[in-house]
Amino acid sequence: MNIILLREEELSDGNFSFAKTDERFLHIKKVLKLGVGSVFKAGIIDGEKGTAEITSLSDELLTARFTVADKQAPDGVDGAFPDLALPPIRLILGFPRPIQLRRILRDVAGLGIEALYLTGTELGEKSYLQADIAAETEIERLLIDGCSQAGDTHIPNVYRAYSVRHFFDRYEDDIRPDHLRAVLDVPFQIEQGSQGSIEQNRMKQGRIGQDRIEQAHSEQGDTLCIPVMYPLPQLQWDGKQTLWLAVGNERGWSLNERLLFAKKQFTAYTMGRRILRTETAVTSAVAVCLALSGAWDMRGVQ
Repeated sequence: MNIILLREEELSDGNFSFAKTDERFLHIKKVLKLGVGSVFKAGIIDGEKGTAEITSLSDELLTARFTVADKQAPDGVDGAFPDLALPPIRLILGFPRPIQLRRILRDVAGLGIEALYLTGTELGEKSYLQADIAAETEIERLLIDGCSQAGDTHIPNVYRAYSVRHFFDRYEDDIRPDHLRAVLDVPFQIEQGSQGSIEQNRMKQGRIGQDRIEQAHSEQGDTLCIPVMYPLPQLQWDGKQTLWLAVGNERGWSLNERLLFAKKQFTAYTMGRRILRTETAVTSAVAVCLALSGAWDMRGVQ
């Protein structure tokens, strides 16, 4: 932990206590090896940063007093230096395996995103949605863990949907015309003459997203439909407008889900032909987007 995070309700006149069963108690005593009078970095979840001074410590209880840090401006800047808000990335994530989700929650909280939308998918395992990791309290714990590592107080908001279609039914009104929309995928192709649903045939005929379908021919002479994809580094995002970034689970998006994203004006991006683990794809994609936006520019940061 690079910052000890507190809930607002844990404070009473600036004072707070951790029992011996609290992992923060164990970290302060066993890892940091602090004692009475010692000061450590602390912050209120979704609130201000500061320091805490230990006022009493026993084998059963730690008590400390929290003080909000002074907001001093960096050299050459007038006025207070505001606490940085979360980058406006809204991640739509196909619900992955629980062990992957644990890593993803910590990583995206550490990197910094505004919101996470956990979504069931056609190819995903439905039982994952009922796993212990899906509990709201466990998700919050892992997000807090990621923010503690990053030294930040802001944790992403988390929302849920049973499917991609359900996601759009519930949250489409939040996607404004000026928002960027990107869906991460791997290159795929569809045979023109294969049998399929009406939606598949529409895609083959180029009726959905004319500018997103390319015609090609296989060595056997069959006509193939190859959706247009762009390398992720070509995403033009300035870090100011909201970015909706969709990443599938380990089995990827189904054709119907791909069609739905195309219909909702999501542009397909790829990170090459390698099929990545979900946690690798998510962490890499968010990192690329943050790098492109200039979020890692340290000028003016204390």
